[in-house]
Amino acid sequence: MGDLITIRAKQRGEMSVADDPSRPAMLGLKGRFDIDLDLEFLGGRDRGMAPTRYAGRLCSVSIPRADMTWLPKAGDQCEVTPRPAEPIYSIERVVDDLPEVIVFYLSNLQAAS
Repeated sequence: MGDLITIRAKQRGEMSVADDPSRPAMLGLKGRFDIDLDLEFLGGRDRGMAPTRYAGRLCSVSIPRADMTWLPKAGDQCEVTPRPAEPIYSIERVVDDLPEVIVFYLSNLQAAS
């Protein structure tokens, strides 16, 4: 657990997404940021050709439960603080069934500037 993670709470309105003032940003959380390539076959099996592979990014963050002041939910935003080349991510799914850590699955929300 060596990456510094920032999580920002968001609330969705009918036409926009805004900061959620009831849940202050959690800054400097120590966690583990993982990126795995997701290889997916895109066809070609029925024609005798080799299938084409698509490499996407499966991203997740694991953070110790005791370090969190509130439990993030889908739609909140996450970023690896000391890596300005990394994009801002949206939390897609929260896994809250492990005793010591909470795992968040992420998707790219906005490219790094």
